[in-house]
Amino acid sequence: MDDKQLLGWMNHRVYPTFAMWTAFFMVFAPVFAFVSVTKWWSDDAGVDDAIAVGLLVVLVAVTLFTLAMTWGLVLDMKALKSSMSPEMASTEFGTSFKGFAAFGVIFTILIVGTAVGLGILAFSAEFAS
Repeated sequence: MDDKQLLGWMNHRVYPTFAMWTAFFMVFAPVFAFVSVTKWWSDDAGVDDAIAVGLLVVLVAVTLFTLAMTWGLVLDMKALKSSMSPEMASTEFGTSFKGFAAFGVIFTILIVGTAVGLGILAFSAEFAS
């Protein structure tokens, strides 16, 4: 694999995954938390239940999509390492391709932990006033 192929691969896989992580942790999670909290001030229990179920469906879908992108990136990195030319594999860049399973596990814990916390927040009535 040469530099042009690597750049194309990075543009195709790495940047969209980083964008999804940014969207998940910096946009989706705070908006989800805000909507979960604002439903507590609703006077209609039926509406509250409908909002909670809708939030759960969206939470599961976005979480699964983010996990799929994360593990897709991990598997692609492993494939990239196996298809490197010997010249590239011997460089400092090529020797840095290791530890992707740990990376995947850490991000899985972060993503699932965030989703569980948001799910608890969506169905919690403890803080309702």
